[in-house]
Amino acid sequence: MKCPECSEDCDRDSVDIGVGVIHGPWGCYSCGWSEYDRKQAEADNPGYYCDPTGGLHKVSAIIERCERFGLGEAAKESFADLLTPEDTPCSGD
Repeated sequence: MKCPECSEDCDRDSVDIGVGVIHGPWGCYSCGWSEYDRKQAEADNPGYYCDPTGGLHKVSAIIERCERFGLGEAAKESFADLLTPEDTPCSGD
């Protein structure tokens, strides 16, 4: 499928459950378009980022992985609106 926003190829997850195949929502990793309601998924799951194909990823884990490459501060800025108080490090106790 081509993305309706940017015309790049879209992806989706598929799982063969033995009696048929379950398909996830289409999503575009180029522009972020998704047929899934990502904002609602993030609102229902505080502290998680919803990727274009509907996968949920814990924001603190994304930031931790980015820190390994020296990109922790950039990741914190990018995901600031999704961080929960539990994910935010305490400053100087």
